[in-house]
Amino acid sequence: MHAIRWIMVVLLLAPLAAAPARAQTPTWYSFTWQPGVPLSNTKEFTNEFAWRGVGFDIKRAIKPNVAVGLSLGWQVFTQQTDQVVSAFGLDISGDQFRYINSFPILANVSYFFGKEGGARPYVTANVGTYVMEHQLDIGLYSIHETNWHFGFAPEVGIAFPLRPNLAGVLNGRYNYALAAGSTNDQSYVTFGVGLAWTHGY
Repeated sequence: MHAIRWIMVVLLLAPLAAAPARAQTPTWYSFTWQPGVPLSNTKEFTNEFAWRGVGFDIKRAIKPNVAVGLSLGWQVFTQQTDQVVSAFGLDISGDQFRYINSFPILANVSYFFGKEGGARPYVTANVGTYVMEHQLDIGLYSIHETNWHFGFAPEVGIAFPLRPNLAGVLNGRYNYALAAGSTNDQSYVTFGVGLAWTHGY
């Protein structure tokens, strides 16, 4: 998983070098802090609000109000508990530290409302893959499993201008990843707060 984390860091930072060269087409590069709330099977494994989460989005317009793009993220869910959990094909009890690292890699289509220069509410359909690592530490033992899950994430948000080519961003996203390996389907909601470097939005 360390290699995956470094790949994510490179993917998050690399597009910054390209941003100034893409002034001809409406573009969007955003960084957001994305705390999250676990749901369903994710909540059964780590039932705590996740303060650690980041996201990066690239969008390019294909029509005046329509853009296609790529969304990358990293959410970390944790919990310390002594409750019995059914995971990795076992029923496990005792004092445990549980972790979920989720790396969504999603292609998307967004529709923007409003007009350039003003507040722009938007809706986005995301689809792609989630790299999810489940880890449980108990005593001297650590059990973990990493799977690639197919998933999707409907999203709503708003961008509001702060200065030329810079906007504040607020969004909410429901993330759903289908079952993979021995891991059941996973779901959680994230709330994004951040900045977008924009041209033409």
